[in-house]
Amino acid sequence: MNQFFSNLGYGAMVTVIGLAVVFIGLILIICSIYAISAILNSKKKKTRKEAAAPVPAPAAPTEPEPIVETEEVNDTELIAVIAAAIAAMDGSNKSLVIRSVRRVTGWKNAARAEQVFKY
Repeated sequence: MNQFFSNLGYGAMVTVIGLAVVFIGLILIICSIYAISAILNSKKKKTRKEAAAPVPAPAAPTEPEPIVETEEVNDTELIAVIAAAIAAMDGSNKSLVIRSVRRVTGWKNAARAEQVFKY
């Protein structure tokens, strides 16, 4: 019975030492992260101060820039190609009818939809 309590005391001592080592390691990691953050923030402040120096304004252009007129292009061929691609991806033999087409400015909406409907 005496050996049981001796082994129990040894196990408790190993547990306490293990927990102490883990928490000391975590505290060291936290301190190193704060130190690295402080170093990087001080470098950012220095670059902001250097960038804040006044830059001379460029001279105003003497001639107005020509206005570029955009003409509407008939996109029926492009619409047909897109419809064929959609029909090929669908895989069913149903007829596909495109009711309206509108241009989307930029890829922002497509990227957002890809991220939202990814999962």
